[in-house]
Amino acid sequence: MDECRYPIRRGCVVLAGLVFHRNPINFRAPPFRAGVLCYLFTTLKEPYMTKSVIPVIALKPKEERRILRGHLWVYRNEVAVTPELQDGDVVDVFAANRRFIGRGFYQEKGGIAVRILIHHQNDIDRSFFHNSLLRAESLRKKMFPGSSVYRWVYGESDGLPGLIIDRYDSVAVVQSECAFYTRHCDALTAELLDSDGVESVLLRLPGRREWVGTEVAETALHFEDVQAKLNFGDAQKTGLFLDQRCNWQRIRTYAQGASVLDGYCYHGMWSIHAALAGAKSVVGVDTSPAAITHARENCVSNGLENCFFEQEDLEVKLAKQNRFDVIVLDPPAFAKHRTQTRKALARYESINRLAMNALHADGILISCSCSHFVTMPDFLESLKRAAAKSGRQAQLLEVHGAAPDHPVLLAMPETAYLKCAVLRIL
Repeated sequence: MDECRYPIRRGCVVLAGLVFHRNPINFRAPPFRAGVLCYLFTTLKEPYMTKSVIPVIALKPKEERRILRGHLWVYRNEVAVTPELQDGDVVDVFAANRRFIGRGFYQEKGGIAVRILIHHQNDIDRSFFHNSLLRAESLRKKMFPGSSVYRWVYGESDGLPGLIIDRYDSVAVVQSECAFYTRHCDALTAELLDSDGVESVLLRLPGRREWVGTEVAETALHFEDVQAKLNFGDAQKTGLFLDQRCNWQRIRTYAQGASVLDGYCYHGMWSIHAALAGAKSVVGVDTSPAAITHARENCVSNGLENCFFEQEDLEVKLAKQNRFDVIVLDPPAFAKHRTQTRKALARYESINRLAMNALHADGILISCSCSHFVTMPDFLESLKRAAAKSGRQAQLLEVHGAAPDHPVLLAMPETAYLKCAVLRIL
């Protein structure tokens, strides 16, 4: 029998050898191998496995191919053998042919059983977090020299699947729904606080929602030529929506002398960039009173007097038959689950139709979607349908994704979630 590469002790190997010996004809058949592995990993306990051994998850035959091509999720229906595990346990993933595939962490709930961390069997310890954070930070410093405002870690793309870290000067905001990061929180936090200039860490993890280091209620930020205040007490997700950082700049091309409507304005970043470019007037709309307050404060911080903000439903605002030269639609995700995709596309079509009808001839529509489950082709199709139903012709001028501190793994299309289309409405 070939040497067994699973991390199990000799007793398991001997038993496996006996089973293979008693079935010399079919022992290479994938269903048989899976059955043997299932018996080994679900029935054999101490003393056959030491406490230092990493638990093993065995895949069904051929299910490793996508992961070997670079994808980092193991779906639950791809697993042949799952030992007794706790949420967030570190596990090794093996193919049905006993080939090591990767080391990751287990998730109790949802369709993703394992998120792959590394493709070797090194320890997941503080040095792992140190190297991951350092590598991610090095890239951001090249992208935004002289700035300490950026998305420091973008999940799978930075080798820390399921984890988001935004940096706002001396504050690092950590967000994840994965128990793994709660369990390794101390090591992660220690590495963040050891980083140059970081004095505070805000944790938004399962069971750990707290400040480590100096608690900060609000911070004043300066990036590019924009001033912004960020209140951590009522900010959504990790704070500002930094994925739109480069897209905010694109409105400057079209805003000079224009009347601008900023839909779903949040902290008013689209409005600020439009006003700085010389817009004649800017109106921001959001249903959140806190967002409206912060947007007004941010405009004041930038010395802007032609920005006005209204707490109102955007669709009600668009239906009032006011006309604008430029409209921005940057809504929250309409599809948070795959089953919501069809309804989300209908919603995108509806609001974009209203926006197109509210534009002057040759007006500019900047329309965005941050729904993971809505693809770029489907989003553009919803815009095409909106144009047809509004009776207007639409020209696609620009298409953008997220800022470069949200790098896309080519093997994981799921990491390319943001869609930003600039259209001219004739």
